[in-house]
Amino acid sequence: MRVEGNIKRVEYLRGLAHLHHVMREHGTRYGFILTEIELVLVRNGAEGTPHFGYLEVTSVQLAAAGSDVDGEDETTPLTACLALWGLCMLAGDEPTPGHAPWKAEIGAPAEGTRRKALARDDWMPQPQLAEKREAKRARGWVLPEDPVGRKELGKRGVRYGAC
Repeated sequence: MRVEGNIKRVEYLRGLAHLHHVMREHGTRYGFILTEIELVLVRNGAEGTPHFGYLEVTSVQLAAAGSDVDGEDETTPLTACLALWGLCMLAGDEPTPGHAPWKAEIGAPAEGTRRKALARDDWMPQPQLAEKREAKRARGWVLPEDPVGRKELGKRGVRYGAC
């Protein structure tokens, strides 16, 4: 959907935005979207407090199948089952060597971690006025630099996803 027209790109970005929202709400770094065609794997940066909206995305076609590898120099291709198994291994309490821990230090909205953001990618279409209004109505803000709204604060800056 990322390489198609603007309408499909917007649908793709809506799905990623929803996943990003859920990942921030629960303080997780890794997530995935499973469609009938592919498995999309998402990582929310490698830093303790990740950049807002920065997602590292990769996809695995569901039709891809691993084969028995006889040679030592060949590598096993990444399949959806192998990718999901890898996500399960990253979800443990002990961080896997070479990977960021599953827990991201997001904090409460009042802490302002949303303001730590990078510039928008060139391939992304700019939001339309209707999309900005919908975002403002749903969550009380549109862009990361907007002030923290009443809907976002909840109960006096309570920390969401605290374990």
